[in-house]
Amino acid sequence: MQISPNFFEVDLRPPGWPDDPDLRRAVDWFTSFMSADEWRSRRFSALERFLNAATCSLAEDTAGVGRFFSADDQFAWYLFLGQANLDHPTVYDFMFGSRVLPILRSIGRSLDLLKGVEGIGNRVQRMVGAERGQPNGGLFELLVAAAYRREGAEVRFLPEQPGVSKMHDMDILIRGQEWAVECKRMELGEYTENERSRARELWLPTAHEVKRRGLNVLANVQFASELNDISPEYLARHTTQWMSAASFGPHRWEDKHGSGSIGKLDMSRLKALLKTDDVALHSSRMMELLTGEYKRNAKVIQVLLARMAENPLYVSECDQAIVLNWESHSPAAIDAKARDILKRLADGVRQLPADRPGVIHIGLEAVDGDDVERLRYDKVVRTITNFDSQGKELAYVYVHWFAPESSPTRSEAFDETCHWAGRRPGHFRPLRDEMLVLASDVEVRDGVHWDGKTPPD
Repeated sequence: MQISPNFFEVDLRPPGWPDDPDLRRAVDWFTSFMSADEWRSRRFSALERFLNAATCSLAEDTAGVGRFFSADDQFAWYLFLGQANLDHPTVYDFMFGSRVLPILRSIGRSLDLLKGVEGIGNRVQRMVGAERGQPNGGLFELLVAAAYRREGAEVRFLPEQPGVSKMHDMDILIRGQEWAVECKRMELGEYTENERSRARELWLPTAHEVKRRGLNVLANVQFASELNDISPEYLARHTTQWMSAASFGPHRWEDKHGSGSIGKLDMSRLKALLKTDDVALHSSRMMELLTGEYKRNAKVIQVLLARMAENPLYVSECDQAIVLNWESHSPAAIDAKARDILKRLADGVRQLPADRPGVIHIGLEAVDGDDVERLRYDKVVRTITNFDSQGKELAYVYVHWFAPESSPTRSEAFDETCHWAGRRPGHFRPLRDEMLVLASDVEVRDGVHWDGKTPPD
């Protein structure tokens, strides 16, 4: 779709739209590491990619895996989301924004402390430049550095030394003790991406055929087998059985590959709301209206016959919907997604020096579901307990789970869980407040986020 290059010159803030000083401080700080022309170009590219991907207007050869952002400049996408939330919320993505904004906001909240860190400018410049395609590791390091600074530590980022074996990320001096700190950020695994792609392969051919017939369909499926082990005709076969019944009553099944139901989708909830409001196309609100319920980390594939609002990210009318609401309960799939930290821990230890105690922080995003995180937690505890540090003075390990959420009633919520373990007696715990993202005045409940409780605001 055609987008005016002057898009950002128009005031798009709704009347009374609140400012977010912490978020603005972070975004302005990061963009200050670029020239005005560079950021203008990168921001417009992020907007263009987002709108074209969200409206299915990407050229086939650039569609990639259907992401809203370019893999070459994920950092620009993050900063675009920050500025969108601040100044042009009509082109803000709530789902992905809930993953990014709490991180940026935490950095903005601690910005004065971070500016006092030796080597911080070079570290950010790498994120803006060479690491623009994958900034999560750098952002995680900033969160860790800020946490130590809040406890009064002196922090120094170590400069990169090309051609030399990798060193740890930062030196810490706190309460008279020197520490070497290494940070490792785990990304979503390849299994998760492949599983989502496979679900689309199983459903979309059937969905397009159902769309051609003018039917509104909701399929709720709980897979018991790994999706790669399921026949390409599995959902098509059950959909055909449903359409073959004269009454179009719900078709239910249970077999070795899973259980589910297919029936008519009730459009009344969505149509009633569309009489007065537009609904964001890719939002938890849309998912709730179509499926009848809200689930954190829901997996929903939708095909709509809709009229877009003046803002093409929103739906103003919808005449047809074909929806797959799916879950994977396969033990093998859960185990594959609950990736252990062993490799990251081993890599981190190799980067620690031998002349002082070391700390390793490992961060991961928990968006694969509670069953996955329960299993992962068990793996993490066993790994840390049994880990051989190969003679290095590994004193503490911190594992940080980040659980973002965008619900129909709250555009953004964030939960955080940390498991820490001391591995050597005689050293005090260097970081006592292990929360990296949540503000100090937020009520932190006991337990872990996958116990099903509501996350804090």
